[in-house]
Amino acid sequence: MSDIDLDSALSQFYEDESLTDALTDQPADALLKWGESQVQFLAQQAHDTDEFDAQFTALRKLIRNVSKFVAEHQDMPLDEQAETLSKITSFAQNIGLSINRAITDIIDEQKNLTDTDSVTHVLAQFAKGINPVVDEAVSATPPPSETPSTDAPVDDITEILPKGGLMDFVNKITSTVADIKKQIEQASSADDTTTPDDDHDI
Repeated sequence: MSDIDLDSALSQFYEDESLTDALTDQPADALLKWGESQVQFLAQQAHDTDEFDAQFTALRKLIRNVSKFVAEHQDMPLDEQAETLSKITSFAQNIGLSINRAITDIIDEQKNLTDTDSVTHVLAQFAKGINPVVDEAVSATPPPSETPSTDAPVDDITEILPKGGLMDFVNKITSTVADIKKQIEQASSADDTTTPDDDHDI
């Protein structure tokens, strides 16, 4: 990269109004910011200025065609949309990107999108990014919840019950009490109906 003038390349990139002249500011800015990251990465990876110049040219053609597709695809016949996307695929391959989806699917998904959403959608089709974003987010595993010890007395019985177990506990107690009550009633009824044996004189 030592022989590549990155600042000059970026100036040339942003001064080329033909890249996004068909778009309004918001989608144009989104496309140009993506393009800037690609210019920087290409400059880092190129072995010499000739390689960089060739890829820089391909990148600008790619962006110009993406801009055209986004701005005009709603009014394009299907065959023209497919042709433009084929060009986009070809220029993308020249800088190490690829689209591994059916063009007809992309065309169908582009229906009724705003220009900004359309830019995002097209760029999302590239299977391998020149400047991949590394996801540094680390999903922290929460510590397992501790079950309170039953050795020590507790003020609230729900502290030693599993979540959702309070009703089960109450139902079991209620059922046990009902069974005991039923057994007592049965025993009492049996005592009331028992006829004592007659006494016989000997």
